[in-house]
Amino acid sequence: MPITYGTIFVSICTAIVLVGVFAHILVFYIFTKYVSFRKNRLDILLVSMAVADFLSLLLDPFLIVVVLGYTWPFGRIFCKIFQFLLAFSVAASAYSLCAVSITRAWIVMKPHSPPAMTLSMAMLVMVWVLSLCVTIPLRINATTGTGSRNLTLCVTGLYQHKYKTILAQFVLYYLVPMLVIAYNYARLAVFLLKSPMMSLVSSRYTRRASIMILFATGSFSACWLPSYILEFCIYLGSCPRGKTWDMLFFSCSVLNYFYPCINPIIYVLLAKRYRDATSCWGLPFKSHRVHPKNSSTGPDERIFSCH
Repeated sequence: MPITYGTIFVSICTAIVLVGVFAHILVFYIFTKYVSFRKNRLDILLVSMAVADFLSLLLDPFLIVVVLGYTWPFGRIFCKIFQFLLAFSVAASAYSLCAVSITRAWIVMKPHSPPAMTLSMAMLVMVWVLSLCVTIPLRINATTGTGSRNLTLCVTGLYQHKYKTILAQFVLYYLVPMLVIAYNYARLAVFLLKSPMMSLVSSRYTRRASIMILFATGSFSACWLPSYILEFCIYLGSCPRGKTWDMLFFSCSVLNYFYPCINPIIYVLLAKRYRDATSCWGLPFKSHRVHPKNSSTGPDERIFSCH
């Protein structure tokens, strides 16, 4: 990567870390302070996604050191740890998003029998166990290697297996999660089209919560799909190395490392419940606090209202 790209990348990555760490601390603070968030099925899974993204952010300073020095100075053992944690955090974030889509569809389609808290906790455990299981074989061969000008690199494995690993990551970290999410939102869309009698209040909260999760899903796709497309184009020989490749690689790398700080920003900007909870921080968000008033409140409103 040319020095201009390296300098710009370090500046952007530093800003991403600062913004992302603050946003995640804000989300964690809200979750620990308010009991209503800790009892909410969706919030538990959203915080699971936030933990995965926060883990990814904590790895960025090491990447900044590598880019500044143009070499991997941390040794082979930490290279394995770094590559594992990086892939593990991406998998946990993607599978948490899948769990959110499943829970969201369940809550809307079965408002009078939402998933039990034990089931939500089981899904949470499954997310992290599955992430561990799919990451270990993909990063077990991570090691250091020698690049051009005898610089040390931290790579995911042997070069001859590079594109097999990329294909496996595309299927496990992107394609499968997106198919699960698309299936659940297709079911949800069909249900809503067949349920015109849903109350105005309930439909308003359903729409707001769905928009937030759709934004999170869209940002996941926008930040990761270009990288996979670029890698496959390079493998097929349709994108030769050069200035164009450098620019595309730089843009895709920025998108990859920008993703972990997107979700908490989406929560705070789009979800009124989170905006209300951040009022004590003096953040410039207009508060419209909503409280359930009686038993006639719609089930979806009860789930997504501040208490």
